Amino acid sequence: MPKDVKPHQLTKQVGRATTRWVFEGSVYDNAASTTSADWENIPVQFGTGIVPGIINRTYIDLAGWSRQELTAFFNGFDIQRSLPPLSITGVALIFEYDFITSRKLTRGELSNIFNEPGFLSSTLDLSQLIYGEKRVWGQNVNIPGSFIIVDAETSGTGDATAMDKLHWTRLIVYGAAATAADIEASATNLVVSAVTAKEKDLVWMERLRRSYVLEDRTDV
Repeated sequence: MPKDVKPHQLTKQVGRATTRWVFEGSVYDNAASTTSADWENIPVQFGTGIVPGIINRTYIDLAGWSRQELTAFFNGFDIQRSLPPLSITGVALIFEYDFITSRKLTRGELSNIFNEPGFLSSTLDLSQLIYGEKRVWGQNVNIPGSFIIVDAETSGTGDATAMDKLHWTRLIVYGAAATAADIEASATNLVVSAVTAKEKDLVWMERLRRSYVLEDRTDV
């Protein structure tokens, strides 16, 4: 039984993003796009085509706990959006993903919507996906330019971690538009309920060893 159990509340904030992708010939030209600070453009495989997307990769620092050889156990995750996604142009669908993981996700792991992290087709081990949330937004025909949720899914194991970072990745993928895709993603908060505890040395060391073995990725 772990000792010295202490409750904690962790928070992280991600700012809003505004971006434009221009359709050139048969592909979206990400060179013509712009994103807000801390967001990256990413072309995403969707079936046989490429659609535009943006990612934000950040983390919550757990180094203080790691130095004390403490394990973090998670009770719950709350992803708070200030507004739903907005589109200036005719984007039919918006796919919004949030991944809470024990290591940083690579661009390669985020570049195919059908290889969702944590599932069999992905290179991310399920044990590394602590929590995942997906929302699919469809156009609201009653309010042009606005969207409503048409599908929502969660995933992940809720596994404890001994790593020094808790990674949070936001991925937003847009359905194809005729000539351009303009999108606004709202500011978002992450609130995590957790407890720290002191495990037996061998248990903690094995948890840490396995985390580092699974973390080895060369693609950034």
